[in-house]
Amino acid sequence: MVKVGVVGAGRVGSAAAYTLLLLMDLDEIALVDVQGDLAEGEALDLTHAAYVLGKRTRIAGGADYGLLKGSSLIIVAAGVARKPGMSRLDLLKTNAETIKQVAAELRKFRENAVIMAVSNPVDLMTYILWMELGIPRNRIMGVGGVLDTARLWSILGHKTSDIVLGEHGDSMFIHGGSKKFEGELRGQAMEVISRKGATIYGPTAAIYIQARAILTDSREILPVSAILDGEYGLRDIAVGVPARIGREGILEILEYEEVREKLTRSASILRDKLREIGY
Repeated sequence: MVKVGVVGAGRVGSAAAYTLLLLMDLDEIALVDVQGDLAEGEALDLTHAAYVLGKRTRIAGGADYGLLKGSSLIIVAAGVARKPGMSRLDLLKTNAETIKQVAAELRKFRENAVIMAVSNPVDLMTYILWMELGIPRNRIMGVGGVLDTARLWSILGHKTSDIVLGEHGDSMFIHGGSKKFEGELRGQAMEVISRKGATIYGPTAAIYIQARAILTDSREILPVSAILDGEYGLRDIAVGVPARIGREGILEILEYEEVREKLTRSASILRDKLREIGY
């Protein structure tokens, strides 16, 4: 049985659930939100969509984290979204408290699920979830690099072998020949937020790409936020790196010597922020 749980039934969480329903063959989807009525309503709406699509996926929603039992993958999209003029790091204190509360509930029901962090600032939320859950580092990853890489490709107007690594934020960097576009790339999310209030479809598509790699055990290489333990000379931090993804989560972290310096800079910025909140 393939079951996906989603924590946070807001715009990104519900859109992610719909995308997975549409593009994958899942047995169950469970949505959990502190606003139980919202999660129940989204589940009912998605159930109607499932019947339109001829899908047999069972969908449930509510405030009870017990709904997540049996999930192969749990996507954590809880927390507040970035507003115009805010950096992702501006959300740290607010969303850190939310994520700690989520982790306290997840500890009871996560079982052997792979955890995917979506809430911003995603590298820091990935780390906090890992610390609070006490799970093996391979079983958690954050969304960021897949989306940032796609945004780069949208600037270029075509897909390339270039990928975006480092912080999902201002210290992100391009690995490849398109480095001159880093400044423009860093402003892409705010271009959307300033016009419509939030980024939804891009993050949702990135969630799908990573979820597909996990649930189908594709073992493809994707840029994800991963907990490092010696790779690139870094430890005890989550930051965007190329990794091989499969059913058990992160199967292998690839090391590109030429990105070590920039990755170290990103990690240093993130570590300073973690110290500010007591990690």
